[in-house]
Amino acid sequence: MRGPINRIIIAGGGSAGWMTAAVLSQQFPEKEIALVESPDIPVIGVGESTLGTINSYLDMLNLKDEDWMKECQATYKLGIKFTDFYKKGDAYYYPFGIKDHQNTQAGCTDWYVKKTLNPDTPVNDFYESFYSSMPFIYDNKIYDNEDGQLPNFSWKSDVAYHVDAIQFGHMLRDKIALPNGVVHVKANIVKTNIEMEGNIESIKLDNGDELEADLYIDCTGFRSLLLGEAMDQYFENWSDWLPNKDAITCHVPYTDKDKEMENVTNCTAWDHGWCWNIPLYNRIGAGYVYDKKYVTQEEAEAEFKAYLDSDRMAHHDPERSKKIEKFDHIKIRNGVYHKCWTQNVVGVGLSYGFIEPLESTGLLSVQEILLRLCETLHNPQVNRAHVDHFNYVVKQIMTGFKYFVAYHYTLSSRRDTEFWRAAGEYIRMDARLDDPKFNNSAESLPAVMANALLQSHELRGDLSMGGIPDIFVGNRCIPSNKTQLTVLENLMIARNGSAPEIYTKQLQDYWDQKKDYIQTLANDSPTHYQYLKDKIYGGEDFDMAVNKKQEETPPAKKSKSKKSK
Repeated sequence: MRGPINRIIIAGGGSAGWMTAAVLSQQFPEKEIALVESPDIPVIGVGESTLGTINSYLDMLNLKDEDWMKECQATYKLGIKFTDFYKKGDAYYYPFGIKDHQNTQAGCTDWYVKKTLNPDTPVNDFYESFYSSMPFIYDNKIYDNEDGQLPNFSWKSDVAYHVDAIQFGHMLRDKIALPNGVVHVKANIVKTNIEMEGNIESIKLDNGDELEADLYIDCTGFRSLLLGEAMDQYFENWSDWLPNKDAITCHVPYTDKDKEMENVTNCTAWDHGWCWNIPLYNRIGAGYVYDKKYVTQEEAEAEFKAYLDSDRMAHHDPERSKKIEKFDHIKIRNGVYHKCWTQNVVGVGLSYGFIEPLESTGLLSVQEILLRLCETLHNPQVNRAHVDHFNYVVKQIMTGFKYFVAYHYTLSSRRDTEFWRAAGEYIRMDARLDDPKFNNSAESLPAVMANALLQSHELRGDLSMGGIPDIFVGNRCIPSNKTQLTVLENLMIARNGSAPEIYTKQLQDYWDQKKDYIQTLANDSPTHYQYLKDKIYGGEDFDMAVNKKQEETPPAKKSKSKKSK
């Protein structure tokens, strides 16, 4: 890079491309931005599920729920449920919100003391003790917390969404990017012209135009037309950690929307991978991620249909799979290119890298890259130090995602199929504890886990937040033996002056009172579907809303005239 960045070309549309165009045009109205989208290549949505951090992106666009959700058939998401991952018949959770450590001496450690003293304590008690959202998750209820009565849960930052990713991109295009002046070019890129220094000088389109920019952002999906092909970047294959390379997806019609429109993403471990269930307002998005090393495509589709017809769906319909119009088969490439930003090219979305769908990292990685890109572009001149820092941070984020997802497989006790036996024995989890830069690093999950287990009487502070302890507990990585109890007893006595049994009883009284109070709020709250219907969708049933949108969708606003040479 040299000089200021005034002209930006985004190659590719879809959710990644239009998320990029929307936020850059909003944050940098003085820059000339064009998006080149192929009219011939079908768009792949990078995901239909988000995490609470999506609110940072929405805030940058000044978008409120009522401004956009109806356009994307969006629903709310309070957490993730993992069914049959640890073992068949078992479920654990990743709820959203800040853990309630009020009245605790050592955060999560206090619950480990309780578990050690009372071995029969179920693991879900961990989530119920620390998360205010659990009664609502259990009952599929929604409480927007406008009155602030629900402790440790913010509707503005902790709630996430299920969205139609393609419609999400269209909404950002029509509501923000085009009105902000982004030039939309429908054409295929047929050639990239490279300078002697290695930067892209221009791109040539099949309509005869040749466009120049200071920065090119690659949103061309797995093709990675600019970052991978033109820049000839090395691709780091992460299949040693993430074994699933194939997926089957479909759209599922509702049978009982009040039950099936869940406020969580439901992930269910299956014979050779796992299935997801993402409820939108007009349909359910479902899929099966698997490893073809252990099952053929035909066998995988049969297994997926068996899941759809099983009682693992919120409403059991043994004929459900027969109502599916089409099953799509998708190839997955797990890994990242060596650098997200090289020369004057930045990769966003699938063009840079992908972590399989578990833990909803598709849209998450897009927004995380864009947040860092905006931070970088706010510098008057972007130099090598800025780019190097950007690449380091993005790589650390994606590496953290890699390990976090991999733990769902490696910590599982399932050994009932060849896939699950291999997941437990052969997935690489190199802790690198001898490398000081990884010790005490929240981004290095192998080191985090290893240190946590070595110092298992007390998880470090950085583990008290986020989903790491949730996954640990769900997979029974819980300090609970007599040797550790002695350490815990000494810790409790030193900190509060009372024996662990007495202290734990006092803490349990607080937790029980809190649970009872939150349950009364849940009892008086509407179901997820009822809340959406009344508050977001204007009292319309989902089929009415869909039909109305199709009939009354206004034409996109005309963009301001901006030219990219």
